[in-house]
Amino acid sequence: MTLTALDLKPVPQGREIYSDPQARKLLETLIRSPRTVLAPEILPTDDIHYPLLDSVLGTASDAEDLLSRMVSSGVLVSDMVDQTIQCPECGSREISTRYKCAKCYSINIARSFLYEHLKCGKVAGDEVFRKGEQLICPKCQTVLNNFGIEYRAVGAWYKCNDCGESFNVPAHSHFCRPNRHQFNPERVRLYPILQYRLNPNNLAEIRKEVLLYSEALTMLEDLGFTLFAPHDLVGRSGEPQTFDIVAKSKGRWGGDKTIAVDVINSAKPLSAEMVRSFASKVKETRPSESYLVAVPGLDDEAKTTAQKLRVNFVEGPSIREAATVLLNLGSFKGHRA
Repeated sequence: MTLTALDLKPVPQGREIYSDPQARKLLETLIRSPRTVLAPEILPTDDIHYPLLDSVLGTASDAEDLLSRMVSSGVLVSDMVDQTIQCPECGSREISTRYKCAKCYSINIARSFLYEHLKCGKVAGDEVFRKGEQLICPKCQTVLNNFGIEYRAVGAWYKCNDCGESFNVPAHSHFCRPNRHQFNPERVRLYPILQYRLNPNNLAEIRKEVLLYSEALTMLEDLGFTLFAPHDLVGRSGEPQTFDIVAKSKGRWGGDKTIAVDVINSAKPLSAEMVRSFASKVKETRPSESYLVAVPGLDDEAKTTAQKLRVNFVEGPSIREAATVLLNLGSFKGHRA
């Protein structure tokens, strides 16, 4: 079955992102307050997460990939707020910095301070001044209590406990804790930490696209359907398959009726591969009815494929027009709550 809205118009680049259920859900939240920033938080494990994104979508392993795609599509912009170190071997960001002896490169080093007793002028290391819990000048035996008044720190140095070398500036390297890789600063990889916000230049289009999709859902709800968007249907193999919209209602003669819909909003006509992917999900889950909503439409090969695979689809230059075509089908138009 093919129903088409005429006079197709060009679709802007990046429109595909509006077909991603997670992206749509995030955009619906952000457009309520367009100046909201998705700020990063670095966990004790050095993992980066975004609390607002987690509250909207739940913790997702592919969150950074989603945000990257949304930037590439022009709906979000990113700003670098920090940088962290990445292991050049495995990419881990769980990195420690190790200070080493400048001579033998042992990590068995200790740091000492130089103290000066201001009254008698004695300068020595803090270990020389320290006697138990007190600081006592080794020259005049005065007990020192007031830092900055009776004594002061005039410098610091390091000493290697293995070779005995003393030095002011230690060598250093980095250590990957998960996989125990060691590497010098010359090999370090820098990983930018980004925050994200709505692209102010595309705010009008973002608001239009997201609200139009919400409007299509409202139209279905007004017809009396119970909607789940997005929603998983469990297939014959036991594996869930995700559809953009699943509409459920009681059939005319009793029993539940399930209508599965995918909305693909693209910058160019959909390919045959997209049709085959949809057909595969339908075959696996066997809903009562299924429809592929294609914006702006299918290319010639995709239409031929849809006919062969008996895929029901509707086309339109926008979500609103394609949704209107969909809702004029008998399955929807004749429905009553």
